[in-house]
Amino acid sequence: MLPVLAYAGVGFYRYHRIAADTELRLDRALRVAHEHALKVLDTNDILLARVMDASGVEDAASLRAREPALHQQLQAMSRNRPQIQSIWIRDASGEAVATDRASPPPPEPGLADRGDVGWHLDHPGGLFVSDVMVGGESGTKFFDMSRGRRDREGRFLGVVSAGLTPAYFEKLHRDLVADEPGLALTMFREDGSILSRWPQLRNGPGRLAPDSPVMSRVRTGETAGAAHGVSSVDGRKRLLFFRKVGGYPIYIGTGMDTREIARRWLDEMAWLAAFGLPPLLGLYLAARAALRRTRDSLEAAQQLHTETVARRRVEEALVQAQKLEALGRLTGGVAHDFNNALMVISNNVALMKLKHPDTGGPQLESIGRAVGSATKLTRQLLAFSRRQALVPQVLRLQDQLPLVKDLLTPVLGSRVELAVDVAPDTQAILVDPAEFELALINLAINARDAMPGGGRFALRARNTHADQLPPLLQGAMVVIEVSDSGTGIAPDVLAKVFEPFFTTKPVGEGTGLGLSQVYGLCQRAGGTATVDSELGVGTTVRLFFPAAVGRAATAGDRGPALERHLDLTVLLAEDNDDVAGVLRQVLDAMGCKVTRYHRAQAAADHLAACAPNELPDVLLSDVVMPGEMDGMALALQVRRRHPEVRIVLMTGYAEQLEAIAQQGFTVLPKPCSAEMLAQALKGE
Repeated sequence: MLPVLAYAGVGFYRYHRIAADTELRLDRALRVAHEHALKVLDTNDILLARVMDASGVEDAASLRAREPALHQQLQAMSRNRPQIQSIWIRDASGEAVATDRASPPPPEPGLADRGDVGWHLDHPGGLFVSDVMVGGESGTKFFDMSRGRRDREGRFLGVVSAGLTPAYFEKLHRDLVADEPGLALTMFREDGSILSRWPQLRNGPGRLAPDSPVMSRVRTGETAGAAHGVSSVDGRKRLLFFRKVGGYPIYIGTGMDTREIARRWLDEMAWLAAFGLPPLLGLYLAARAALRRTRDSLEAAQQLHTETVARRRVEEALVQAQKLEALGRLTGGVAHDFNNALMVISNNVALMKLKHPDTGGPQLESIGRAVGSATKLTRQLLAFSRRQALVPQVLRLQDQLPLVKDLLTPVLGSRVELAVDVAPDTQAILVDPAEFELALINLAINARDAMPGGGRFALRARNTHADQLPPLLQGAMVVIEVSDSGTGIAPDVLAKVFEPFFTTKPVGEGTGLGLSQVYGLCQRAGGTATVDSELGVGTTVRLFFPAAVGRAATAGDRGPALERHLDLTVLLAEDNDDVAGVLRQVLDAMGCKVTRYHRAQAAADHLAACAPNELPDVLLSDVVMPGEMDGMALALQVRRRHPEVRIVLMTGYAEQLEAIAQQGFTVLPKPCSAEMLAQALKGE
């Protein structure tokens, strides 16, 4: 009886292991199909956004007037995308306006109203997925993804749609099923309508039954799960897995015929019996083989899980960085134009004080304070967008952070305990000192507001190891941890704290630019910033900076004094008339003779026509100017042809700041004071 009992025990064990292994392989197939579908749907949604941009907010008549051009655009969008069946722009009644298929749009009998027009009327801003349809001329099966078009007043203009072919998904599903007998893959809408299935069934139903094992779970709001039961598609008893595809109203389902599990088990037991008739030896060897396969499967599953988690972390970090970069470009563009206006205001105030020292009064002081506040705001915006013309210096944190303690104490107040701890071996970092101090002040203000009853605020600096770095960072790094014992940050808003203008404070109590300035400072230095928080416990913000290995700390700057009699000839290249006008007046007040040109090329032509004794003392040029030549190119040409002419560049949008610094040019940020301008013109 012992061999019989052992064989029965092994049979029971192996059945359950085969079932568990089947679930693992079923889940793996589901994840592969899900990832493929998500990428295709994301790509199609991006394509819809491009079609929306192409159509704008024009009405149907305007779009029909430029239908040939739209047709060519849509053709270019669908080219080399085998998953796309067609792209359409239709008006509010469902009639075709433009398509990539033909110009003018061909009639589509039976498909004029695909159900999306009425749906979009009731669901502004939503995404609609249609049933599977058949193209009129091609006979190709497809289903539409569509979004509604509305004008600026919210009036419905029509829809844009992009058709996807089920055959594109079925190609991958066929390859997955080929290695897994008994496996079936289905893609369906959340209402049960089947979009694609493999293996295909002749005369199969077009949708899942509402009381089917999967739809029963979907209707309760579940987005992923497993079920056992009879499939409503082919009537077979199956082990079923399903998962929703991202935020789309589409699910991917995988099902394994339970008879296949039994067949695999019977095959294995037959082979086990054939080779295990010698009872003790055969059962022993079979048990060891089963154990080895089990361990291999477990190790493979654990390795796959580890790789999936690591990849997800890197992808999330990349998406966050891309989002913040896009927001930075937007805010940087606004701040650039604002800097020119601030420069006009600040230099006019300085000019009035210079020419009429007895007429200052509270009005000019008020203007000066307002300009200072606006300048600080634009510095925060440009620091986040990595376009601020900063002056990085090598800072030794063992010296810098204790000095900051006196700066932060008044900010935090008497009820907050301040602690500073710098590891003795902490390496120096390369940052702009003013922006660095501003970042710590912003963090201190946030911490103070999070601790209305008092608490503890701590600054800690140390070197960090490679295994402690956030994704996408590498090399020798220094981390500054800023911790508080405040109320903490809710998990649902934690990912948004570095976005500009995002704040949880009441209206009028915060601009939402504090943490975005901190993030911009770290990004500009080549590092990053992260935040961890727990409600009721506190928040820790970590600032990562590359270590300035082998570089000495920078001495502090000296404050320049305004010169009234420079007696210099200045060639001014500035495209903004207001900025050029106020600069001319300030330079005139300093005793300079000014010649101004709107374009860099015109200034270069002027220099080329000058005799050696007629060359100006200084070239003062903006960096970013329209035309074939910008300020940087002008400066390089002047240094090559006229090395005796001193060159000073100005910028409020210094994307080429590093290149300018490497060339050794003097750079002034916009807005700059008259004192800074005078010092630069003298070459100090």
